[in-house]
Amino acid sequence: MAHIGADTSFEESIREDVPLAPLTTLGIGGPAKFFAEVTNSQNLIDGIAWARSRSMPVFVLGGGSNVVISDRGFTGLVLHVKLCGVETRVEGPGAIITAGAGENWDSLVAMSVARGWAGFECLSGIPGSVGATPIQNVGAYGQEVSETFVSLEAVDTEQGEVVSLGAGECEFGYRTSRFKTRDRDRFIITSVTYRLMRDGRPAIRYPEIERYVEEHVTGEPSLADVRESVLAIRRRKAMVIDPNDPDSRSVGSFFVNPVVTREELEQIRERVERRGGRSDMMPQFPAGEDRVKLSAAWLIERAGFERGYRHGNVGISTRHALAIVNRGGGTASEVMELAEEMKSRMLNAFAIELITEPVAVGFDELPDCIISG
Repeated sequence: MAHIGADTSFEESIREDVPLAPLTTLGIGGPAKFFAEVTNSQNLIDGIAWARSRSMPVFVLGGGSNVVISDRGFTGLVLHVKLCGVETRVEGPGAIITAGAGENWDSLVAMSVARGWAGFECLSGIPGSVGATPIQNVGAYGQEVSETFVSLEAVDTEQGEVVSLGAGECEFGYRTSRFKTRDRDRFIITSVTYRLMRDGRPAIRYPEIERYVEEHVTGEPSLADVRESVLAIRRRKAMVIDPNDPDSRSVGSFFVNPVVTREELEQIRERVERRGGRSDMMPQFPAGEDRVKLSAAWLIERAGFERGYRHGNVGISTRHALAIVNRGGGTASEVMELAEEMKSRMLNAFAIELITEPVAVGFDELPDCIISG
C-alpha cells in the first residue's frame, strides 16, 4: 500500500490563482489559491502531504457538476481529479467495468448501452465524473448506482493509504452513502468497479419513462431506446448540459426529493389542500416500509415559486423547479440566497426541510479536506 509522505516533484505541477468557475457546470466561483491536476493515486497522496505540511485545506474537484464554489474561491489547494482509463471483462452473464474516477460518467453510460449491457440506462445524461457516483449513490428514474456497484479504490486520508471498499462497506441509501455521512471528506475515490448484465432488459420503472416509450417506441424497447427516452426527458427539463441552453447552466437538482412517513404524508396533504392545491395530484413513490418519496419540484412550485423565478442574475429554471441556474453573471452569494429562500418557504408551507445536493465550498470555516463530484 502507498502511504502519504513527503512530496518530491509534486510542487512543480502546482499553479496559482486558477479560475474555478470554468471547471463547474454552474459557471460560478472564485479562483483556487493553489491548483494541480492529479492523474494517479500517488499525485493525490503527494498533494495531501504537500498541503498538510503547510496546514492548508484541500478541495478535491471532480467533474464540477455537484458543487457551488464561493465568490472568493478556495484559499487552499485544489486537486482536480483526472484519473482516467476504462477496463472491461466478461464474467458469466455479467460485464465488469472498472473506470477511473475522472472518466466522464455519461460517456461510460453510452458505451455500456452500445454494448448491450444493462444497469446504467436510466442514469443517462447525468453530468459529472465516475468518482462522484458512489458518493451520492447517483440515481434517476428508479435506478441507482448501488444496484450495479461492486467496489472502489480510494485514498484514505486518515490512514494515509490506498484502500479497496466493497458494496457492503459503503452504506448506500437514497442519494447518500458513508462518503456523505460519517466519512464525509475522508476518502478520495480513484476508481470504481461495476457489474452490468449482458443482453439485459432495460429498467422502465417510472411512469414518465413508460409514457415516453409507449409514444415513441414500436415493439420491445431496447437499452438504447430507454437511454434516448431519458435524455429526451432530461432535455425537456434542461437537465442535460448544453452550452447553448442557459437553463442547463446549473448543478442539476439542487435539492433531494424528500422522503416522509405515511403519517407525515397525510399532514402534507392537508397543507397542500389548505393552500388551494390538489393533494391527489401530488407525485409520490414508495420508498421502503411506511415511507414515501415526494417530488421536491412539485412542492416547490406549490410553495409559491414559479419556474423562471429570478433572484438577481440567478434563478429557477424555466423548465424544472428543482434547478437553480446561472442566468449570466450570477454569483455564488445569489445562488445560496435563493436556495435559503426556497428552503424557508418550503418549511413554512409544508413543514418539509429541504436537503441540498451540491457541495458548498469556501463559504465557511474550512475542514482539512473537501471532496466533491
